[in-house]
Amino acid sequence: MAQTETMPEKSAPPKILVMRYSSLGDVALTNPLLDGLQAASPRSPIFYATKSQYAPVVQAHPAVTRVLALKGRGLLGLLDHISEVRAEKPDVVLDLHDSLRSHIVGFFLRGAKFLVYDKEALERRMLVHKLTQKPSMHTIQKYLKVLEPLGIKPRVRIPFEIHVSKKSQSFVRDFMERRKISTAQMVVGLGPGARWATKQWMPERYAELASRLVEDYRCTLLWFGSREEAPLIRKIQARMRGTTLERGINLAEGNSLEEAIALLGRCDLFIGNDSGLTHLASGRGCRVVVIYGSTTPSLGFEPWGPHTVVEVASLPCRPCDVHGKKSCPLGHFKCMEDLTVDLVEGAVKRSIRRSR
Repeated sequence: MAQTETMPEKSAPPKILVMRYSSLGDVALTNPLLDGLQAASPRSPIFYATKSQYAPVVQAHPAVTRVLALKGRGLLGLLDHISEVRAEKPDVVLDLHDSLRSHIVGFFLRGAKFLVYDKEALERRMLVHKLTQKPSMHTIQKYLKVLEPLGIKPRVRIPFEIHVSKKSQSFVRDFMERRKISTAQMVVGLGPGARWATKQWMPERYAELASRLVEDYRCTLLWFGSREEAPLIRKIQARMRGTTLERGINLAEGNSLEEAIALLGRCDLFIGNDSGLTHLASGRGCRVVVIYGSTTPSLGFEPWGPHTVVEVASLPCRPCDVHGKKSCPLGHFKCMEDLTVDLVEGAVKRSIRRSR
């Protein structure tokens, strides 16, 4: 949240447009900026432009008047989206993407005051190429810097919360009742997927870790991921010990992103790779254990809330890319190969002890 003088308002408060089209984690991390806007200009209508699949990440935020969703792909879809955005006639545009798409949309919003996010692309590339060791500013802080020309400065302590609707809260209660998961039951969420292969810990190691957690804590496992990641989760569950019930619930098979976000709020702990899901878990109040492979926390995407990082810190080849790669460029994949189940389990147990 931000704290300063409120934005100067005319007789009619300024209409504000926030643009961030992808990806999942990046959209999630804009929520503190929405807090800041709401605190500084509580009467302003705030519209949020993003891809339709990411709308659930911000649509329940109390500051958001309406999500302007980009549906489909191609020129026709973009033109329809531009028409919808122009109809709102925003006075202030916050471009949190700084991409070709956001520039095209902005071209049709003449007369609005534009503020653009500095993604520090050069600085992060310098980290990858080992030309600097200075960590990049956290993405949340970069977003909040966009507000400074409006006189909005962040508080020392910046909260990060992803809101859910009352309907989603009811869904969680019904889900837990149907599955007979009591309020006292320990629930552990796991997110074994990631967009890039070099950010994914091995499925067989997730299977062994999950088996140990069930044996040691008798916890309920919730497996999170996109529909495309459902087969990966089934593969992991098939390698686990225990009964079908003990292997947990594969939410990627039939639950929506909106439902997954709500269910993350019921998890006592979340274990995942450096991915958007890890940020969603953090924004829903989970204590997080994040497994880093080819990327590093120094790139500015570390979970914001309470978390434990598991990584091979001494590898000189890390990070090998800002976002991740399809395969290890050196062929050894030591950034993940050297992360044993014992090592990750130790981090998980330390995290559980801290939360009690």
